[in-house]
Amino acid sequence: MATFDSQTVPLIEQAIALGETAPEDRIDDALDRHQGDALAVIREGIPQRLAIKAKQQLMLANEYLRYFKELQQQVPHASQCHQPELVADFRAQIKELNAYVDRLNTYPKLQNLGDAFPALMDMNINQARVNTLTSLFHRFRLCVLGDDTPALVEGLSGEKGDAIANAFISTFAAKQGVIPPTAPEYISENDTEDISQFSEIDEPGLIQEKPEQDYGTFDGPQTEATSEISQPISALKFSNKPLGDCIQQQAKLLAIQQSQELSLLNCQFNPTDMVALDDLNAFSHLDTLSLKGGTLTSLSNLNNKNLKTLMLNNMKVTDFKSKNLQLDSLLISQVNSNNWSSLLSLNAQTISIDNTVDCNQLKPLLRSEKLIPIHPGLSPTEMAERMQQAEANGIPLLMLECAI
Repeated sequence: MATFDSQTVPLIEQAIALGETAPEDRIDDALDRHQGDALAVIREGIPQRLAIKAKQQLMLANEYLRYFKELQQQVPHASQCHQPELVADFRAQIKELNAYVDRLNTYPKLQNLGDAFPALMDMNINQARVNTLTSLFHRFRLCVLGDDTPALVEGLSGEKGDAIANAFISTFAAKQGVIPPTAPEYISENDTEDISQFSEIDEPGLIQEKPEQDYGTFDGPQTEATSEISQPISALKFSNKPLGDCIQQQAKLLAIQQSQELSLLNCQFNPTDMVALDDLNAFSHLDTLSLKGGTLTSLSNLNNKNLKTLMLNNMKVTDFKSKNLQLDSLLISQVNSNNWSSLLSLNAQTISIDNTVDCNQLKPLLRSEKLIPIHPGLSPTEMAERMQQAEANGIPLLMLECAI
């Protein structure tokens, strides 16, 4: 793992830096500047600039994939972390995003609004994907960290072996700033001498943290209002464990210690995780949030007015309702919900939903005056009129990939 981290952490840092969107490349702002004229936005040069960044991101992703594949090959087949399908998934996503870059190179040649609006939605969704791809797969290392350590005490059986294994996991996880997958049930005085040798283990090449740094606990709800004062992440208490784990892991990855240093959060949850976002109220500088997997129970208690981009992917959403958010963009892909109508209570300038969602479920949204829908079934003239209507009246745009 030390070798893997020394090879990949610089790539992750570069990918995160590249993922920062320049003000002139914010599509929503560009639409405002041009009063909803999608062709004028494209002629600003945004596709060309995004293509350059996307190519750089994919170069980093391909280099990361080489190390990622090597790490997978070293994982024992009996391990829960042996997941060769992840390599195939990584390759598939790189291939899809290479196709996106090819499309970006054609967009400057577009001549009509009927093609320009779908192009803007393509850029909105897939630039976010390309910016988070490498960080998403980097979370696999946490599985390896927790899974490999029991083999070191394979020769010991019974309670003593368990105690040493658990102590090693806890010591090593503390060095990594992550929560151990199994907590030590007990450590007897007789085991102290056997265990102490593990506390001296150090891993070169990993991001170092200050001594005795703790990345938070899970024994109380966070405050309801967004905190404008930067706090040590070690002092925060998380009420939702899946989200708290993600925050801790990203803080470690980015060597972040203060809450206001976190501007981007990328979380991938287990399918059974129930996720609430109240804990994010402590991170007032959070600008971009990407969530994948699990069930999002509610957005209503999230009070972060600086959050501008929210990406929801491959998850179930119980309720979209929120009166506290002021999003520029909500990007939805592979999301299931029985409450799509709650989107009407969400404050977002643009809501983009790709064709992985059953568009028949979205028909009630089309009848509301609170959203202005744009979809491929409209003529270029109709699209232009709706964009101008949205701009003139401050009504959110609902951009759909499927014709309804």
